Amino acid sequence: MLAYIGRVLALGFLSLSCLPGALQADGLGGDMGGLRQQMQSHGLNLDVTYVGEFVRNLDPGLVSQRKDTIYQDNLDLTAALDSEAAGLWPGGTFFIYGLFNHGGFPSATVIGDLQAVSNIETARNQFIIHQAWYEQQLADGAVSLLGGLHDLNSDFYASEYASLFLNSSFGIGPEISGNVATSLFPQAGLGFRLKLTTQDGWYVQTAVYDGDPATRSLSSAEGYMLIAEAGVHPDEGRSYKLGAWQHSAQKSYAGQTFSSDYGLYALADQPLYSFSGGGDLGGFAQFGWVPKKRNEITRYIGAGLHLKGALPLRRDDELGLAVANAYTRTGTESSIELAWHADLYPGLVLQPSMQWILNPGGDAAASTIRVALLRFEISL
Repeated sequence: MLAYIGRVLALGFLSLSCLPGALQADGLGGDMGGLRQQMQSHGLNLDVTYVGEFVRNLDPGLVSQRKDTIYQDNLDLTAALDSEAAGLWPGGTFFIYGLFNHGGFPSATVIGDLQAVSNIETARNQFIIHQAWYEQQLADGAVSLLGGLHDLNSDFYASEYASLFLNSSFGIGPEISGNVATSLFPQAGLGFRLKLTTQDGWYVQTAVYDGDPATRSLSSAEGYMLIAEAGVHPDEGRSYKLGAWQHSAQKSYAGQTFSSDYGLYALADQPLYSFSGGGDLGGFAQFGWVPKKRNEITRYIGAGLHLKGALPLRRDDELGLAVANAYTRTGTESSIELAWHADLYPGLVLQPSMQWILNPGGDAAASTIRVALLRFEISL
């Protein structure tokens, strides 16, 4: 395992030697003697991020009765080009995202939970182009058009406060990710998105995506995913969102065949309190619904608290407590997570998480499974 980690880190450093502008000004590599600033002045931003994670189930899992420690990771290689800064035309952005995934699949092979304790777990080891898109902004940013390989969750069904947590449900609700194939991590699909924004923070956006990104091809059998979201972001930390989606592919479930699938969701991020000595407390809530007759996971409700800047010597650290409830036709799985995000050094993050999986798999007879995670992130 240590040899593998060393090889991946070496790959990251090799990428940097080939692409010196990839080093972030606030990363471990600094500004590389002004090279990064020079690249940015021409509109090019290159980033390399390595995320490693240890996952330990402290109680026997549903898939395997053993207690195990599993290591998984991903390497992100991204490049963004601002068309105007590059001397081309105003309002354009080219973006490409290479993604390398590797791991022992803790939820799939040991734990057996519905919601997946880690948001970097994948079904297989791979290196792919996860995203590759072009965005054009018009009317001083009031109109945005985007097309290409695009991750739905980068624009839709996203909560700022919930992003602290590692459980997959705090990224996008399991009533979508657990029921239909769509354009999500770790393999985005072809899509087109339109977004309209007002100066006072209101927005509406809609997109259509390939119905099965795993094949990277379009067909009537795979269908398409249509999604729309409206919301308001009036000030820092506060937002409210409503969304609806439809997947056009024919679906069979519980002995019945349906012409399509669909659902609704709602999100809220709300600042709650600012401490006089420093620190801000915020909260979030998530809700997702799909028709019970055609889906295994029928509803999702998540909520949590997010605290930042409360520690006098660690103003950038974030702490949080949250719960994610996935409802099935026969039961409810609840995941409680306690998380901490610590910026140890520019470009180096440590993120411990403790999770309690109640009724894993939605089985009321199953014992609670405790899972400890330790994630680190290196940005170069």
